[in-house]
Amino acid sequence: MSLQLSPSSFLQMLAQSGLLNEDQLRAVRKRFTDGKTSASDICEWLQKRGILTAWQSEKLLQAKHRGFFLGHYTLLQKIARGGMSSIYAARHRTTGDVHALKVLPPSRTTQASYLPRFKREAAIAQRLQHPNIVKVHGVFEETDGKDPVHFMAMELLTGRDLFEIVTQEGAMPVRRAVMLIQQAATGLEYAHQNGLVHRDIKPGNLFLSDDGSLRILDLGLAQDFDSDENLTREHNERVLGTADYLAPEQAADSHTVDARADIYALGCSLYFLLTGRPPFTEGTLIQRLVAHQTKTPDAVTAFRDDVPESLLEILRRMMTKDREQRIGSAAEVTQLLSQFLEDTKNESQLDERPRVLQHAGQASSRATDSPLPIAVARMRADTHPTARDDSSPSAADLIQRLGAGNFDSFLTQLAVAVESSSTFTADDRSARLLSTIRELQSEGMVHTPDSSIDEAADVDSGITGTVAIALPRPRRRWGMIIACVAALVACVALTLGVLWHYGLVKLP
Repeated sequence: MSLQLSPSSFLQMLAQSGLLNEDQLRAVRKRFTDGKTSASDICEWLQKRGILTAWQSEKLLQAKHRGFFLGHYTLLQKIARGGMSSIYAARHRTTGDVHALKVLPPSRTTQASYLPRFKREAAIAQRLQHPNIVKVHGVFEETDGKDPVHFMAMELLTGRDLFEIVTQEGAMPVRRAVMLIQQAATGLEYAHQNGLVHRDIKPGNLFLSDDGSLRILDLGLAQDFDSDENLTREHNERVLGTADYLAPEQAADSHTVDARADIYALGCSLYFLLTGRPPFTEGTLIQRLVAHQTKTPDAVTAFRDDVPESLLEILRRMMTKDREQRIGSAAEVTQLLSQFLEDTKNESQLDERPRVLQHAGQASSRATDSPLPIAVARMRADTHPTARDDSSPSAADLIQRLGAGNFDSFLTQLAVAVESSSTFTADDRSARLLSTIRELQSEGMVHTPDSSIDEAADVDSGITGTVAIALPRPRRRWGMIIACVAALVACVALTLGVLWHYGLVKLP
């Protein structure tokens, strides 16, 4: 919210900000000498001339004249903010180059492996110079006047990640999906040759620039086999990655994976581009991890009928659960996809959008005879230099999709909407809320009614399926009743936590 500042007060604050040089300040004072112009008019005038950005103007109108500089950079715009870092567009004051700054909050520098991992990500990325891997220019440490601030400078990309593209536009044409995954495989081939395994390949970490080139983002979890340093062992982090794209062996132990784990995740990403959903969408985070080891995902042909069998065979080989039977290298993936593109170059139908056979949320997965996995420790969350994280839906979007209703209906539909967002790594409150409802479901307290119930509402809201809470049966013991009441109270608390997190409610 902007404050009502007098022109003289605003000009004084503008001088204190350091955003304008002396010549620019004199020009502003000369232009606005009558004292009748508002602070907003001054900002608009400066924006039209490229002297201020909209983000800088917004901060100044809030009477904030500090926080526009970080080291040798002038901050221009906040691009994204997540639990582990914030991303800014910034201009180097000497060279004039505009970069993306990934800033680690001071509160994170003393927690677990955050700072060592942050520095290590920058060092690894600086070592990798490839057109399909995001470029890092340097890692720096400055101060905000009280605490040290750690940040890395990266190339500023314009475009969208693949998760955002598919979420907004739906499943991709076959040829486009293959060409993008081929670029990602080329970047992975280079990383693997340099002794690195990414360990968090997913659509949200594959960024498509406006020029059509694809970059691999977020090397914070990369395993460096050329280094003796092992942060995951040091900090007792057994499982790292994103559940919807995690190789079976990586769920068991992230320390022992090799390049084939990235190939599995890349196959899951190709599946997402072709179907509009990850291979497994049902159940809690842990249940989906188990599914990657014990179930076979629904066939791509259940969602579309235009994918050639030769590509489906490549996809099956990339997603084979036994890594000994999986495609062994990113170079082989690149070669197979290149051959596919060459063999199908005259098939124009592969450039067309798919004819949807069923909604991406309607399919179920089939169990196989694979053994159960080793117990899973914990997952992590990170943010990358793109406009949005690919995990949690915005609360405003959920409210718009769900509409008004009683609390029970809202709570249960919220769980379905959060689950449909594919991954919970960005907001563990959402994960705990859904986990609690699923536990109630296993106790018979939550059930899914027939698809015919409220079918029209599902179509309008974009939510596939409805969950309802049933009251306890009278014959249940008092202990069970008390436990269920406690679980429902926990759901209320978690829901308020999610809404508070997204700023929809204010708690005293």
